[in-house]
Amino acid sequence: HVIYGIAGLKIHGKVLLVIREELDQVRAYAHVGTGNYHSKTANLYTDFGLFTSKESYTRELLDFFNFLTGRSKKSDYEKMLVAPINMSSRFLELIGKETANAKEGRPAEIIAKMNSLEEKGIIEALYEASEAGVKITLFVRGVCCLRPGVPGLSENISVVSVVGRLLEHSRVYFFRSGAEDRADGLFFIGSADWMSRNLHRRVELIAPVEERGHRERFLRLFDVISNDRVLAWDLDQDGSYTRRQPQSEGEQNSGTHETIMKFTKEFGETSF
Repeated sequence: HVIYGIAGLKIHGKVLLVIREELDQVRAYAHVGTGNYHSKTANLYTDFGLFTSKESYTRELLDFFNFLTGRSKKSDYEKMLVAPINMSSRFLELIGKETANAKEGRPAEIIAKMNSLEEKGIIEALYEASEAGVKITLFVRGVCCLRPGVPGLSENISVVSVVGRLLEHSRVYFFRSGAEDRADGLFFIGSADWMSRNLHRRVELIAPVEERGHRERFLRLFDVISNDRVLAWDLDQDGSYTRRQPQSEGEQNSGTHETIMKFTKEFGETSF
């Protein structure tokens, strides 16, 4: 049964839901991804996917698919961030909580990885968070309408773009949420960039990542990108980019993509 979508909205979410009749029960399995289900781009893009049978996930994803068919008007998703229903408001709420934590002296940090950033409300909320003292690191491969490092506005924001043999395509969002250990913060992956079209004019889905091992892998990725001096470009406050330069011969072949592939080949996927 092919559903062609909802009038006026492009379906951009990357979600699979399989419901199986097993020996003693009906069980659901779900996959939430950041990338397209496309064999060619799968070889060229960097993406993440979450495979789960947790009922707390599959129950809401069933509502999500019923939304696509017009059989659900659910608006009170507890786990999932769904555009254009609750995603924009939830992201603003999460940024606002980091701002409040910073003002109260609690650990406050935001790391967001995406393709592009131009949504005005999100940018204004990030500026406010920066002014409150929240450390914000943005990995934005393409268009970025936020200006980092502007005195009195965005001094606590840095923007890095990684450009190499693979296309950086994954969307990952981290909010420290007052946690002493960063791995205890909130992590999300999904299909949406922080753009007006994604948050307001498309059907998108962002899902939380709950397993500690998965969260630690994201933190390692963030560290690799932050330390990349081969493929990384820093966005300056005037809108220009400055390419980082290797500080030693050993760094010349240790860009983000080479590092990730090396880890995977040597130690298997559980290492990264």
